[in-house]
Amino acid sequence: MSEAERAMPELPEVESVRRGLVRARLREPVREIWRSEHQLRTGANWLRSKENLGCLLRATPGPVRRRGKYLLWDMSGEDEEALVLLIHLGMSGRCGVARPEQPIVAHTHLILDFEDGRQLRFVDPRRFGGVRAGPREAIYQSDPVASLGPEPLSRSFDGAVLEAALGRSKRALRDALLDQRAVAGIGNIYAVEACFEAKLNPLRPAAGLSSQAWLKLADALQLVLRRGVENGGTTLKDFRNVVGEVGRNQDDLRVYGRAGQPCPRCSRKLRDFVSQGRSGVYCTRCQPAPRK
Repeated sequence: MSEAERAMPELPEVESVRRGLVRARLREPVREIWRSEHQLRTGANWLRSKENLGCLLRATPGPVRRRGKYLLWDMSGEDEEALVLLIHLGMSGRCGVARPEQPIVAHTHLILDFEDGRQLRFVDPRRFGGVRAGPREAIYQSDPVASLGPEPLSRSFDGAVLEAALGRSKRALRDALLDQRAVAGIGNIYAVEACFEAKLNPLRPAAGLSSQAWLKLADALQLVLRRGVENGGTTLKDFRNVVGEVGRNQDDLRVYGRAGQPCPRCSRKLRDFVSQGRSGVYCTRCQPAPRK
């Protein structure tokens, strides 16, 4: 499987979907729920028996939130119970808003039919995504949401927060950044881009970075994530937003996927690497290995 095929929606892509759902202004109660017979995401948190989608029948949609790579759609149950629909896009999952007369595409696994005639459709060809519903408190206080690290685009996120989370890790810096318990929403694309922006070697151990370096990396993470959000996300293969559009951020990636091309800073040829089964790219001049 190629890196493009493995790339899953990260924070900017999920945020793009969230904003699309907000713009759709779905406000009417759910009148019907359809779910395919296929199992989606594997793991104890995503068992078919735990999806509990029936609780959303006649529920009224509220705010759509994001936590890391997860969508959390607040809904008010028929008895006014605070509910949440949890959506994980996985590698190829897409959320779209459609009319009933529009053809249902292959690999559609969930349809929420609203009273205004519109539908939310969750499509996932690879079936690595997942859906789950339940009381708001229960969803937020259980995994996978409960174990997520801090939000990198929050006002409180800085170098000190990042250092506290990863400062003792012996893993390669890029690999450490992928730990969702340390910082939520970061995937391979934006970790590689942030290491380049901060001029840090992605293969050096996270432990041993100075506080100043952690500050630079935190700033770099926010820079590349905000750029990704402004560009509507990165589309390498599957990602589409709510109205079916691809993202634009792939055109602004500085190093990811550009091994062998000139470094945008110094023009030296960018080098690729593989660590923990994930590929990446860096510049040997701008991101030198630390001295031993």
